[in-house]
Amino acid sequence: MAMSLLMGLRRLPGRQLQMSARWRMYSSAQKHDTPVMEVLGSRYATDEWTNATTAILDKTGRNLLHQESHPLAILKNLIFREFPDFAYYDALNPVVTTYQNFDSLGFAKDHPGRARTDTYYVNESTLLRTHTSAHQRQLLEAGVAGDTHLLAQAKNRLAAPNNERFLVAADVYRRDEIDASHYPAFHQMEGVCTFTRDELRRAQAPELLNATQLTDSTVIGASNPVQAEHSAEDVALVAAHMKRTMNNM
Repeated sequence: MAMSLLMGLRRLPGRQLQMSARWRMYSSAQKHDTPVMEVLGSRYATDEWTNATTAILDKTGRNLLHQESHPLAILKNLIFREFPDFAYYDALNPVVTTYQNFDSLGFAKDHPGRARTDTYYVNESTLLRTHTSAHQRQLLEAGVAGDTHLLAQAKNRLAAPNNERFLVAADVYRRDEIDASHYPAFHQMEGVCTFTRDELRRAQAPELLNATQLTDSTVIGASNPVQAEHSAEDVALVAAHMKRTMNNM
């Protein structure tokens, strides 16, 4: 099983900094030509964008993350236990909007990930999520708005009752060619933590930072810039916090 990590930093209202991490765990056929498509009991109108096949739709609802003896479920629970002060989500619907999957995350309109050759579309505005990041804004906004319906889906909710910190584990779907490390249905885990600058600075105890050995080849430049809202110090503090967290797992 292969795992990869993505991390990021954003500015949020009120709780000024957001840190996110994503782990990717790697674990089709004829066109759907009827006017309505059903996914996990919900019905969606189809259109010229529809390319989610029956073979792919059959992979939704397998709930591998809920089969306690399955390797993915075992790994999920091990990671959950490493983050006792986070809320946990592992049963969010795989059907999301293009806004959730792309626009809310700053994907350019011409980003290749939006292409029908890369993504399984239910229709022009709806798709099978291509990453767990599709739920980031949804869950952050649920915490701010006090959306009890969505917040009630969290496990360990009392640890972060307003989604200040949460993990999302889920199946995701991409039109990948099958090879040793790619399959069109796989699993990811997303980690998001928000904090004020004061909270972040208090977390950077020198004895903790000095005890962690970090190797970082990240290059900040024109092709990978820091967001304008963040100072170099903000970025350094969040990066150190993220790496220490990962190293301590």
